[in-house]
Amino acid sequence: MARALISVSEDGFTYLTLNGATSRYSDTGQAMTYLGDYARETATQVPVTIDDGKQEVDVLLDETGKIAPAASASPTHPPASPQEPSPQESSSSDEPAASDVDSSPEATTASATGGDPADAEAPPQQQQKDDVEVGNGDDYPLGTPFSGPAAVSAPTVKRTRVRKHSPQSRPQRLKKITVPGLVLIGIVILMIGAFVIPNIVPAGSQDSPQTIDSEEQINPASELSVEKTDDIVPGFDNSPKWETKIAKDASVTASDRGVLVVDGGKLQILDSDTGETRYSGKTTEAPTFAVDTIIDGKHALLWQAGDTAEALIDGEDTPQSYQLPKDARITSAGTSVLIKSGNKLSTFGTDGLVDVPTPASGSTPMAIENDELFSSDWNGPVKAKNIKSGDERSIKLEAPSDELQIIKWVSAGHGKAITLWGEQGASTNSGHRIQLVVHSLDDGSILSTVTTTTDIVGEMSWVRGQGGKRAYIGPYLFDLESGLLLMDTSSKDIHLSEPRGTIVPCTVDNDDSCLLAGKHAYRTDTNLLAMINDGSTVIVDGTDSTIRAYEKKSDTSEK
Repeated sequence: MARALISVSEDGFTYLTLNGATSRYSDTGQAMTYLGDYARETATQVPVTIDDGKQEVDVLLDETGKIAPAASASPTHPPASPQEPSPQESSSSDEPAASDVDSSPEATTASATGGDPADAEAPPQQQQKDDVEVGNGDDYPLGTPFSGPAAVSAPTVKRTRVRKHSPQSRPQRLKKITVPGLVLIGIVILMIGAFVIPNIVPAGSQDSPQTIDSEEQINPASELSVEKTDDIVPGFDNSPKWETKIAKDASVTASDRGVLVVDGGKLQILDSDTGETRYSGKTTEAPTFAVDTIIDGKHALLWQAGDTAEALIDGEDTPQSYQLPKDARITSAGTSVLIKSGNKLSTFGTDGLVDVPTPASGSTPMAIENDELFSSDWNGPVKAKNIKSGDERSIKLEAPSDELQIIKWVSAGHGKAITLWGEQGASTNSGHRIQLVVHSLDDGSILSTVTTTTDIVGEMSWVRGQGGKRAYIGPYLFDLESGLLLMDTSSKDIHLSEPRGTIVPCTVDNDDSCLLAGKHAYRTDTNLLAMINDGSTVIVDGTDSTIRAYEKKSDTSEK
């Protein structure tokens, strides 16, 4: 039986050692998802040891790739203190709390994105005792033990050269904002409870799900090609618009609102358009959450460090500081940030935190945008309540077929609701054909439907990208603005990562990094941080510790 070792190193990446080979991943979740695929394909159990340098935890992946308790499934050191922010509260995609999979950004990371990726809301709860957690004996909220980390599709083994850094006190990388390793161990323990008790329906029973037929199977992957490129970023000039040198060990993330650089206790925000310093200050600890957001109608770059948050609003020279509630959980599933603390909800305002009225008992709050709080119970409908006027509207989601029902809430926000539908008795791990449905939150109408299986997306998360242009779940890439399916990469051995505008970082053919642009996957090792200015500029973190911005070629249009 092969034993796997996952370790979090000083360079901010996760390293997986299996069968004598070591591969690098951007976070622990990606490594775990790969091991799940390995266990399933080889039909063998895989014991896994996760080590962040301070403590270890052992788990076991069974022959189906699911997590089962190992002989030693508890940290060998005391757990993180309550003050430490949890990555479940500052990650970038969406997964129901009761079945949250630690994998995307990012179970270990969260990036400064326009609404995605630095969050994960907790969608409506499944009303089963095995799947819900009621906090402090209160009726509300139910089934939301945490806002879960983003789950990404499993990248295949990628061998790449590791940049050497001094072993001295290195700040956590903000390329996708790394969170404390102690909490990563806790996520694995939480995952165990989500998978050890499957929902089993006896074969041939009245409730046994049947195969769902689709009139038209969408598979745009036939048009996808894999190519080489001499461009640093495909379609963009190779001469930088601006460049700025940063400290070798600095952590960095980028967005439309700015480039956030942390070097030890120094925090600096560069102007995304010019590279010049927009703000410089100090931080007592590395941020664990950063996101582009809207505060009282104004765009802002917001970041969290410990029990405080700061927001640099467009047009301001200094950031607004906020004291967060005790045990606050933050989600940016919508265009504004939602803060959860026990049964209390709030959001960020220009003059401080603003209280948000809680929805009806039994409903789960999911996102705030355009001053509306979106929430729902398990069966729907979605309720949208204006947090200022108190007006409420009901949004009934159109069913893809009369005999289908919701088996999982995946995400809500950015004008879309993403759900999985199946026949009675189907569950997220039952192995049956299901419908992945994207609905409009304006009127509940279906925007797109994909016939798939629970093996492909049942336990995956909806990962929204920087800039709010793209989102993906498993191998399916969507246009987040229209809700339409753009690409199914499953047949091309391409595994997606958190999108940057309309370009998606990926891996291809088991060991090559790539950037997916239009219908082409370009092999490249470029570390793309963000796409800004409506896709006209990209920001790249160079291997020489230099941040550079490149403009789109004048003779190139997006395909």
